[in-house]
Amino acid sequence: MSKEHSEKKKQINIAAAAIAAVLVICLCTVFAMGKKAPGKTETEAVSGAGTAEAETTQEPVDWDSLDKVTLNQHKYGLLHKVTTWLILGTDASGDEKGTGEAYQGAMADFLMLVVFDEENKTYGAIQLNRDTMTEVSLIDKQGEGEATAEIQLCTAHWYGGSRQQNCENTVKAVSKLLGGIPIDGYYEMPMDTIPLLNKQAGGVKVKLLEDFTFVDPQMKKGRKMILNDTQAYHYIHDRYGVGDEENTSRMKRQRQYLGSLVKKIKKQAASDKKILARIMNELNPYVVSKISTKKLTHYAGSLSEYEYKGLLTIKGTVKTGKALGDGIEHREFYPDASSLEQTVKTLYPLVAKDELQTAR
Repeated sequence: MSKEHSEKKKQINIAAAAIAAVLVICLCTVFAMGKKAPGKTETEAVSGAGTAEAETTQEPVDWDSLDKVTLNQHKYGLLHKVTTWLILGTDASGDEKGTGEAYQGAMADFLMLVVFDEENKTYGAIQLNRDTMTEVSLIDKQGEGEATAEIQLCTAHWYGGSRQQNCENTVKAVSKLLGGIPIDGYYEMPMDTIPLLNKQAGGVKVKLLEDFTFVDPQMKKGRKMILNDTQAYHYIHDRYGVGDEENTSRMKRQRQYLGSLVKKIKKQAASDKKILARIMNELNPYVVSKISTKKLTHYAGSLSEYEYKGLLTIKGTVKTGKALGDGIEHREFYPDASSLEQTVKTLYPLVAKDELQTAR
């Protein structure tokens, strides 16, 4: 076996291990492995307006055959199939051990779309604010019902009679929020499994973005430290009593921690081939998933050939309101329509009808 072939095989194995780890820990290693677009700065690489322009051939495209997506009152066609998975981290607000009418889904604290465009060889992700105001289906414990309400996205996981129905309802709400983008699968795990992940990694080093001395006197803002299992949970879970108490600030901590965790597990996986199996065995009892193993294996083997488009977020305005109807004011995040449109167009091959003559 040549040295070049051996090195290539090693890189593929590391990529496969990394992506497997990411799905196990609510994130995709693609963010730790990301490549900037050639000749572009990091900001430019993640802020493009889509890839439809690059798909220019003489072959005509039938508008009526395309899946339609409506963003910011603009209708687009999806030029080709893109694989999208929704990664969820849920809180402990429900009673998922209950049966029948006693069952109550939890809320989704962490939501992230992982997107693979196989035809254009690109990939990236969108982290969604749990407080995003959007249309949510108010399905019953049998998973049925036509009623909807414009409430926080995180509550979509409340509705339904099982974790699978909770996830499907959240997938539906996210798809509506993004104008009808098809979502192929989901991976959901409780946030309180974070200590298990942290333990397997042997702790994760971060520079504290906020003060957490109420958890541990050592956790002062700006300090670099290796978080133990309890510290790690509070760092990415807690919101009230932390800094400005905004979910956008917690989202930054989540991205910071998970990015460091993924990099550490990647490094460990290069020399410890059993670490991923240990993590999976540890988490399997807590996870609900609908992701194609065949697809996962495929991307694990070819991701090094893909261009990284970034880990994106949607801009918006935070207000307080009583949309939930419980008489209590809660934070409500109203996404900026233009930002939402441009974010989706960065990762998906969307084309307007009047652009079809130049697309493909």
